[in-house]
Amino acid sequence: MRFRAALTNATLLLRVVQTMDKLTKTAILKLTRSKLHLIVLTDMDSGLQLWTDITTSALFSDYRIESVHDDEIYLEFTIDNLQRALKSTQTNTSTSNQCTLRLTKKQHLPVLSLVIQTQSAMGREMVLTQDVPVRVLTPQQMESIREPMVPNGQVHVMMPGLGSVRSVVERMKSMGDRVAVSANRLGELNIRVNNELVDITTYFKGLENLNDDSVATQDGSQAAVDRAPGEYYTAVVDMKNFVRFLQSYHVAPKNIVCCIIENFALVFYVYIGSTAGFGNNGVAALNDQNCGSMTYFIPVRQQ
Repeated sequence: MRFRAALTNATLLLRVVQTMDKLTKTAILKLTRSKLHLIVLTDMDSGLQLWTDITTSALFSDYRIESVHDDEIYLEFTIDNLQRALKSTQTNTSTSNQCTLRLTKKQHLPVLSLVIQTQSAMGREMVLTQDVPVRVLTPQQMESIREPMVPNGQVHVMMPGLGSVRSVVERMKSMGDRVAVSANRLGELNIRVNNELVDITTYFKGLENLNDDSVATQDGSQAAVDRAPGEYYTAVVDMKNFVRFLQSYHVAPKNIVCCIIENFALVFYVYIGSTAGFGNNGVAALNDQNCGSMTYFIPVRQQ
């Protein structure tokens, strides 16, 4: 089992890991020939899952992977450890910065070793090594870890800018432990929270509607919707899970699609642009091509 690559877009990987930081403590890294997958499974009470995939070409060059399991490697790691290691690539003040990520062993234990080779303004060469302890998982252990199979959504609508949604939800989150997200096929989306004293709804209109007059089924056929275009479908979810999804602002997503599966789940598809990246002010330029996506599965709140 071997993995080694030059990490050419540490900033993008760091931003993705930062979105995971508030979800749980550990995650799974799945490496394949063409993609890097990051999987977050929260506790049973929360039920939230995050499945991320990024093309290896958007993160690495000189990418090499070997495994007897069809060149796939599965690693469990602590999110904070990887986040701290990646931050080391951002704080370096040298004139050059070359990063290598490889799977190796230290004291007979597996680690992801991030080696940062730099050169100071005075021409002095420096090497910084950050080791992230990992647990190697077998294909048998991964068998039970599958991306959720969900029913077809009744509504797919493009989300408004996360900045405006976050400012609204910041004020709402102290008013209730659940939030109702509703949308229709006219490009309208509502976010509602209520308790015994208040009932507050924020309205967004003019959003891009991604639905036809029918909804695609998993076998490629079309299933007719059962409501008029202006009627709403609603999913009520835990407020804490909705707030966790909003952490995806870290990756400055190109687009986010909200899918409502009434009485079942709220699903968000967050599309990531590959980047020349994130400038010194931390703001990403949105590129024309997607390099990956993050899918949040949020179960409805049971009464």
